[in-house]
Amino acid sequence: MKNLSVGPSGHARVLWPAAVSLSALRLAGAALTLLLLVGCSRERGPGAGNAPAAGEPSPSAGANSGQFPLTAGKFTVLGILTDNQDNAKSKENVETTILRHPDVGCLVGLWSANTPMILAALRSSGNLGKIKVVGFDEHAETLQGIRDGMVHGTIVQQPYEFGYRSVQWLTQIARGEPVDVPPSGLVFIPHKTIRGDNVQQFGDDLDAIRAGNGPLLDPDSKLDGKGLKVAYITNSVDPFWVWAEYGCRRAAGQFGTDVAVQMPSSGLVEDQKRFLETNIAAKIDGTAISPIDPANQVQMIDAAAAVMPVICHDSDAPASARRFYLGTSNYMAGRAAGQLIKEAIPDGGKVMLFVGKMEVLNAQERSQGIIDELGDQPIPEIFQSL
Repeated sequence: MKNLSVGPSGHARVLWPAAVSLSALRLAGAALTLLLLVGCSRERGPGAGNAPAAGEPSPSAGANSGQFPLTAGKFTVLGILTDNQDNAKSKENVETTILRHPDVGCLVGLWSANTPMILAALRSSGNLGKIKVVGFDEHAETLQGIRDGMVHGTIVQQPYEFGYRSVQWLTQIARGEPVDVPPSGLVFIPHKTIRGDNVQQFGDDLDAIRAGNGPLLDPDSKLDGKGLKVAYITNSVDPFWVWAEYGCRRAAGQFGTDVAVQMPSSGLVEDQKRFLETNIAAKIDGTAISPIDPANQVQMIDAAAAVMPVICHDSDAPASARRFYLGTSNYMAGRAAGQLIKEAIPDGGKVMLFVGKMEVLNAQERSQGIIDELGDQPIPEIFQSL
């Protein structure tokens, strides 16, 4: 199998041998230690059973413990608290954790909005600088926290490239041009680890993107998207997605493709469903979507995929008819976050994880990666080339 090589940036690449199936990939990560069997949303729908509500620790099937708290090497993972993308609830979760576990060593935000809320709660409780913080994504408050020494580090994806590549590859597909995707259907864009020593350069790169001077990831391409329209559906309204929109606009300007960036204001599946239905009715030429609840969105994604190319970005829906997944290896990003936790509290200690929703696959995979890293579990062979 050839490697995926799109443009001079060298970011998108094939990671799996041809013999590795998607199902094998999923099973490999789970077989090591923990498969997070979670469904933590504020509303418990039919079939939710005893799933905890937002803000309650999520159960996990582990090698040493059937529930949180669980032991991972020198660390105790207290739980995973969800907020249903409600900032007030997110801050409350942190405040509750500090009250219940005043000896907690590290607080970890798995989504972009979580780390700023961790900082807000630490500030209001007088604990800023006393408890270590590790985050995900490049929220301005997270980056400032690194500069100020209040955040140990953050794992950043490359949402600019998510947007750029989505527009580029949907345009290629619509034009009948091949996109070299591995049999696994997974196209990974590497994450980056941002600490105090590289936060300034990273901030300068973001300033260039904000000014409209983001990199042309395939500057020599002759792709012509004039007359085509594609859509890019996010999973919420969040500063993270602003960077993806910059990438969409940059690619649209280069290739001449018309792009509609669609952000569900409520962060609900129903919003994404309406966007998909609108795109079908408008007969657009392709859609990229970050599924909010992949297991329960297969039907709507398949309905769209029956009439247009559909790809997933940021969060996958592997059981659907989407063409491929474009985004971070969230498991390996979780491993990188685990390394930051080890640096922040090298003698071990208590760790609490915070996230918007656990239904989303990226949250599950990041959690899995963190716990495996803290427990010094071996990296599955299929991830070792990352």
